Amino acid sequence: MFITDFIDRVRLPFRKDKESYSCLYQIMGFYPRNIQYYKQALIHSSSAEKNDKNRYLSNNERLEFLGDAILDAVVGDIVFQRFKGKREGFLTNARSKIVQRDTLNKVAQEIGLLKLIKTSHQNNTHNSYMGGNAFEALVGAIYLDRGYDCCYEFMQKRILGKYINVDKLAYKEVNFKSKLIEWSQKNKVTCDFELIEQSTELSSPTFTSRVLIEGLEAGTGKGYSKKESQQEAAKAALAKLKKHPEFIDLIFQTKGKRTAMEENQAFCLSDESVTTSLQTTDDRLQTTDDRLQTTDNRQQTTQNPEPKTKNPELTTQNSSSEFDLSDISFKEKKQSREDIIAAAEAAAFSENA
Repeated sequence: MFITDFIDRVRLPFRKDKESYSCLYQIMGFYPRNIQYYKQALIHSSSAEKNDKNRYLSNNERLEFLGDAILDAVVGDIVFQRFKGKREGFLTNARSKIVQRDTLNKVAQEIGLLKLIKTSHQNNTHNSYMGGNAFEALVGAIYLDRGYDCCYEFMQKRILGKYINVDKLAYKEVNFKSKLIEWSQKNKVTCDFELIEQSTELSSPTFTSRVLIEGLEAGTGKGYSKKESQQEAAKAALAKLKKHPEFIDLIFQTKGKRTAMEENQAFCLSDESVTTSLQTTDDRLQTTDDRLQTTDNRQQTTQNPEPKTKNPELTTQNSSSEFDLSDISFKEKKQSREDIIAAAEAAAFSENA
C-alpha cells in the first residue's frame, strides 16, 4: 500500500484533479485509486451540477447507504475489541452514539469534509445532516476503492484517535428525553412534549418543541427534526431542574393541587355510586316483596280451589290410565256405621281365607 501511495504522490502534479487528491489525502491519509467514487460521495442530492453530456451527476445517496452499513460494522468491531467483557446492550449503545448524526456532523466539520460537498447555495449552511451523510458516503467510497481493512484503519487511526473520544462518548448520557421521562415517572409527575412551531421551508425545515411538567413549561428546543427538538427541550428541562430547586418545589405544589382535585372528583363519583347502589337495593327489595306477595296468593289459591265441574269423558279416561287420580277426588257420599262394620268383617274374612 505504501508503494502505491508513493507512486500516486509522484504522479499527482500531472493529474487533472490535483486539488481533489490533495484534499482527500489530508482527510484520509492516503490517495484514492478511483477518484470517481469520492467525487460521487461529495455530491449532495440538491446539487444541480451536470456532466459533459448535460446530465445531472449522480449524488451520494447510494454511497451513503453503503457507508452506513460499513460504518456500523467497523465501529461495532472497534467497540467490541475496546470494551472487553461489556454486555451487548452497552456495546450497542456505545456504537449508536459514535455513528449518530450529531457526532458525524461534527467530525465532517472538523476534518474539512463539509467544505468539499457540492450542493445548492440555499442548502449549503442549513442542512444539519449534510455533513454526516457525506461522511457515510465517504466511508462507502473507501470500501469500494480499498476494502474493509482500509475502512477499519481509517476510522481507528484518523477519526477515533483524533476527533472522537470513544471512552467518554460511550459512558455519556445523550438521551435527555428518556432521562427526563424516567425522572417524571419516578416522582409521579406528568411530562408532555408539544410541537409549538415548524418552519415552512420544504428543503430543510426546522422544528421547535417544548416540554411541560405538570403543565409548567420546563424547557424549549429547536432542531431539524421533531426528535432533535424534543431532545434539546428535554436537555434544557434537565438543566433547569438541576439549577433551580424552586422550580421543583413549584412542580410538586402543582402536583398536590392536581391530586387533590382528582381525589375530590373520585369522592363525588363514589357518592353517586353509593346513591345508585342504594336505589338499586330498594328496587330489588320491592321486587322481592312483589314476588313474596305473588307466592302467598298462589298458596292461598291452592288451599282454597274453586269447585270444578266433572267431565264424564275425563273421568272415564283417567280410570283406565296408569296414573289414576280418582281415588283422591272429592266424595260427597257418607257411609253409615253398619256399612263400615260390614266392610271390616268382609275384609277380615277374606284375609283368613
